[in-house]
Amino acid sequence: MYKLAVFDMDGTILNSKHKISKENMQAISNLEKSGVRIIIATGRPSELLKKYTNEMEIDDYVINCNGSVIGHPFKDDFLHQNTIDRENVIKLIDMCEENSYDYLVYTKDAVISKDNERLSLFKKIGESYKEEDKANIIQTEDADYIKNNFLPNKILILEKDPEKYKGLWKRIKDFNGIEYTQSWIGALDVSPIGDTKGNAVRILCEHYGILQEEVIAFGDQLNDVSMIKYAGLGIAMGNAEDEVKSVANYVTLTNDENGVADAIKKIILKEL
Repeated sequence: MYKLAVFDMDGTILNSKHKISKENMQAISNLEKSGVRIIIATGRPSELLKKYTNEMEIDDYVINCNGSVIGHPFKDDFLHQNTIDRENVIKLIDMCEENSYDYLVYTKDAVISKDNERLSLFKKIGESYKEEDKANIIQTEDADYIKNNFLPNKILILEKDPEKYKGLWKRIKDFNGIEYTQSWIGALDVSPIGDTKGNAVRILCEHYGILQEEVIAFGDQLNDVSMIKYAGLGIAMGNAEDEVKSVANYVTLTNDENGVADAIKKIILKEL
């Protein structure tokens, strides 16, 4: 019945320690052995996904940056790639600078950012990685350099203060020609217009000749809503936002309770 299973990473496959449990790994492996194609769909760029695609031995297309990039890990093979136009890049970074929002610019080749808490976390986590798993990070304090030299697949904007975060959502509504969504509380993802995880899954289905009802999708955040709604079977994590749960067909356990493995064993493998 099912031919394609799409998994979000953070808050879904990964637990709160940013690790893939043995239970999730085994369940996904069993699903693949049953003939279901495994696809990762994440807001991360490929540079921040290397460790996990290597660990899971992923050799299929991966959906990165919420759907603005669909490509093979470590190969110059892209089914889809789109960037935010220069005018919006300049306006978005100017907005961040004027309001003291932290931001990271994601391209298919690098993560570009001024020094901030999120960048420091990425660098710290990467210290223990093998060299081939490390992200290409370009750190600069020159906003003009970022604006003028990079066309991102996604810009991640961060604001921890709840009231200021509400203000960010109000400001972003004035922009045209972009998609925006939440990848976790306090994090706003900005992508090229038309690029969502749901649209990326549709592109992959057309590429492989897979029907919408043959798709399973797992997620926890607002950037997962489009693919959960698209899938024949949409599964929300127990830790998911209420909006995600409201559009899902099934709510599983949390990411710290191996919710992915639980749903695969209890629902999906029984139907195959």
